[in-house]
Amino acid sequence: MATSFKKKGSRGRAVYPSGTRPSLHNNQLLISSGVPSMDNVIGGGIAVGTVLMVEEDTYGSYARQLSKYFLAEGVVSGHAVFLASAEPEPNNMLKDLPEQTDDKEIKHL
Repeated sequence: MATSFKKKGSRGRAVYPSGTRPSLHNNQLLISSGVPSMDNVIGGGIAVGTVLMVEEDTYGSYARQLSKYFLAEGVVSGHAVFLASAEPEPNNMLKDLPEQTDDKEIKHL
């Protein structure tokens, strides 16, 4: 008996924008915070289209460091980067961004 249904060809993998990946929990598109251990704590990364606020207290400078890693991750992924800051010289933050490392170099140390 002939059928009118046809089997689809090989299913291709979805193409995601550079620097993004789908969440394992709900398939929402995520970007990295630039800090892998923080990404693990917050569920794999920051959901695209959301806002993450990190408040800095008077005793630590973690918010500034996190901002630098997030900006560096965007630069490495080829994203346009916009920095708005209340600091008098925000360009100084862009000058001090962490550099990309090669995993192969780390394994050989």
